[in-house]
Amino acid sequence: MSKDIAPIGEELCLVDSGTTNSILREIKYFQTLKKREGKVLTIAGRDTVIVGSGRATITLPMGTQITIEDALLYPDSTRTLLSYRDIRQNGFHIETHMDNREEFLLLTKQNGYGKRICEKIPSLTSGLYYTYIKPIAHVAYKVIFQNVDAFHTWHDRLGHPGIGMMRKIIGNSIGHHLITDKFSKSSDFVCTACATGKLILRPSYLKIRAEPLKFLERIQGDICGPIVPRSGPFRYFMVLIDASTRWSHVCLLSTRNHAFAKLMSQIIRLKANYPEHRIQSIRMDNAAEFTSHAFDDYCMALGIQVQHSVPYVHTQNGLAESLIKRIKLIARPLLMNCKLPSSCWGHAVLHAADLVQLRPTAYHETSPMQLVRGNPPSISHLRKFGCAVYIPITPPQRTAMGPHRKVGIYVGFKSPSIIKYLEPLTGDLFTARFADSIFDEEHFPALGGEFKYQKECQEIDWDAQGFPASDPRTTEAELQVQKIIHLQRLEITCQIHLPIIKV
Repeated sequence: MSKDIAPIGEELCLVDSGTTNSILREIKYFQTLKKREGKVLTIAGRDTVIVGSGRATITLPMGTQITIEDALLYPDSTRTLLSYRDIRQNGFHIETHMDNREEFLLLTKQNGYGKRICEKIPSLTSGLYYTYIKPIAHVAYKVIFQNVDAFHTWHDRLGHPGIGMMRKIIGNSIGHHLITDKFSKSSDFVCTACATGKLILRPSYLKIRAEPLKFLERIQGDICGPIVPRSGPFRYFMVLIDASTRWSHVCLLSTRNHAFAKLMSQIIRLKANYPEHRIQSIRMDNAAEFTSHAFDDYCMALGIQVQHSVPYVHTQNGLAESLIKRIKLIARPLLMNCKLPSSCWGHAVLHAADLVQLRPTAYHETSPMQLVRGNPPSISHLRKFGCAVYIPITPPQRTAMGPHRKVGIYVGFKSPSIIKYLEPLTGDLFTARFADSIFDEEHFPALGGEFKYQKECQEIDWDAQGFPASDPRTTEAELQVQKIIHLQRLEITCQIHLPIIKV
């Protein structure tokens, strides 16, 4: 057999006493691979550039397996090298042997009955020893990504922020292993979803440098929509934002008539969660959905001033308008980076609202969540929007010999320990424990199948014309507010009349 032609499935390898590390040219030998760049000192100088290193296992012609703990991956190398050091670290002895005037290397091991010859390595006419290697059967390798690859993963998980915002988020959060000094430069990083889903017009100057407001001193709100196509029953989303910390809340609406009921529910929740902070004013748009006599009376009783901006002057409610813009800038790339149809914009908007809470603003060096809670937020539970997630099947539905997990589509989280996922065939929304879930962030299932995804994928119109006439103002808005006020009065009455039991 010619020494220049390796057997099928095998590769020619030189056994070298002068090399410190074994050098492999193919990834198939590795069980773990850490991507890195480095230069190896050769006789010609430091011009050999490696692309990674890790643990590899090779099989020699007589079936001997050699495990190399620190093998170097160099695809452009002219030859594959196996070092004496790696052979000895596997417990083999190396000795030379002459047979019919041909010189061989013998790899031997001591056993209970003496010395056993494990491999017989021939030599070339040039004096170099050679053998043939192949990977072990059923090898599975794990690539340990660094720098650019880790940046790409977290860029997707965090909702496609820019380089500067990524540095702020990573610097003010926990639950990751990223180092901001090793981030890509803006010129070296291109995200297709960001390039197609974002168009940011830079302002001429910053109008307000700082506002001396306390938490919840002023809340601003606005509605985005009607949005086409619908997301289930929803065609609007409403935003609320605190003018001091930039804390925000987002909810979906099927009709504008539900806006005040949602706003009122959030005010009651804020009073319960932050009793030491009093809401002093609420600034809303001057649209018809934000005018309610019952709500005005309720706010007057609580000492909350309701402010309405001048008609068609959007700058007076700029914080809410800006938040809507930021949410759309995040939600668009989220949908473009997965295979969910445009009608799933509701899930993308709610996930974008959660991600906004992790982003420092131009007015603060820390995120709104850290300003409100006092601790750096953990981002260890974040995963790529729309990726595959394997969820445990509930005990009543699984069998002893059947599968114990089913695939879902990750669309966000309710808390760090609870995720939200869609059933791929029906699109129904469910929840599961994060600790019980297995994520595949390289696979993005289509809702209802690939064909249906291509058919239903369409552009999102965030402000469709002609819909206000189909969503007129009705008495439902007043009735919803009055119902909440009535329930709250009942709760206060029960607290007054029920006896207090001391333990």
